[in-house]
Amino acid sequence: MNAGKDRFIGNVRSAITRLGMLSPGDRVVVGVSGGPDSVALLHSLFVLRDEFGVSLHVAHLNHMLRGEAADEEARYVERFAERLGLGCTVQAVDVTDYARERKVSIELAARDVRYDFYRRTAADEGASRVALGHHAGDQAETVLLRLLRGTGMSGLSGIPAIRPLDATGDITVIRPLLWLTSSEILSYCKEEQLVYYIDASNVSPVYLRNRVRHELIPLLEQDYNPRVVQALSNTAELVQDDEDYISCKVREKLGKIVEGVSRHAATMSIPALCKQHIAIQRRIIRWAVACLTGELDDFQFVHVEKVLELAESGSTGARISLPGELQARRDYDRLVIEWAEEVKSQASPRFEYRLKIPGKTDIPEACITIEADIFDIEDMPDLLSTISFTDDDEAYFDLGLIDENITVRNRRPGDRLSPLGMKGSKKLKDVFIDKKISRNIRDDIPVIICGKEILWVVGLCVSNFAKIAPGTRKVLHLKATRRYGSCG
Repeated sequence: MNAGKDRFIGNVRSAITRLGMLSPGDRVVVGVSGGPDSVALLHSLFVLRDEFGVSLHVAHLNHMLRGEAADEEARYVERFAERLGLGCTVQAVDVTDYARERKVSIELAARDVRYDFYRRTAADEGASRVALGHHAGDQAETVLLRLLRGTGMSGLSGIPAIRPLDATGDITVIRPLLWLTSSEILSYCKEEQLVYYIDASNVSPVYLRNRVRHELIPLLEQDYNPRVVQALSNTAELVQDDEDYISCKVREKLGKIVEGVSRHAATMSIPALCKQHIAIQRRIIRWAVACLTGELDDFQFVHVEKVLELAESGSTGARISLPGELQARRDYDRLVIEWAEEVKSQASPRFEYRLKIPGKTDIPEACITIEADIFDIEDMPDLLSTISFTDDDEAYFDLGLIDENITVRNRRPGDRLSPLGMKGSKKLKDVFIDKKISRNIRDDIPVIICGKEILWVVGLCVSNFAKIAPGTRKVLHLKATRRYGSCG
């Protein structure tokens, strides 16, 4: 190896090792556009594949935005992968149609389509990692763009070197080139005689990012700091470390503030939220939006402040519109951030799962996991006298009165139950009304069913059916754990 290649490969190796990006046996999908960054990424990972004990698969998405030029890039990526002896998945998606249908920008549409493509390709290939070619220049541009728009610590932390691809956490995105500059990447491509293509849209002044890249950063390098890219990249890394620590502290607060979260809405206790420091309040609002949209690009300081103002002084039923077809609404002492009515009405699918006993059952629609275990009543002799003090996210039942057909689903028309301690039955709808549960989130609340009987409306109401009694011998214990994800 020559000195230039040695240094480049050494930097990639260092990033992977320092952050634990790869483990032996990992299968890695490498996103390759055909540009110098992704070509250098693929080649360097190919050089290091045996050292790290990983296998590679190439993925290329044609966004159908640049006609024959895009088709030629797709053909080149296929040839490059073939030359390296690697499998390759190529797909074409009309991003313009996608953007028009969803009323979003071309940039956002391209990102959505691209990450969905990576997700599907990784699943098809059994891959646990997706490697992308973002570099120090991309990091500097991102920090500057967010600073110009106005941002907090999470924005200044820039592009993460490692992050989950989606909420499941099954696939991880890694960015091994994040500490390398564009000039270092171009030098590596030249030394290794790697062919690459330049996307004409990356130099068009129509896009703000391109103006930052080709106008603002060169100006800063020339007149203020010749190493501004490295300075911004280092700043992002320092802020990311602080952000990770603070986010952990915020997550510790979520269980006391967040009453429910699903794909459609996040519901918070206003009294609990308002007791927190303003910094925590803002982060939890941003977290709620990120849970629904997956990103915070259009959600700015002014929007956070309007939501907090609604929580503090809004009346029941008051609502405000938010970017990305979201809305915030006050519902008694609850703050609900949700998809707007017209969007929500299109997205309330039924769900139903067989409950694993014993075991864990994931309910992705409700962002909840139900854990079931069985024990002898003798192991917990005080249960009968203390059961009324049980946390809302736990429930106990007499296993001897339950058959094996236990399911968890959302509500159905005509659902009724006999709440624990009450005579007669009650409509589930009336339970929701009594508990002041918003209509927009009722379809997201899991209901545990035994045959035709409701055992438990998770987090809200336990049924008289199969209740613990003096004659109980074996107990079915159910516990709901809410997945809160990351704090934005």
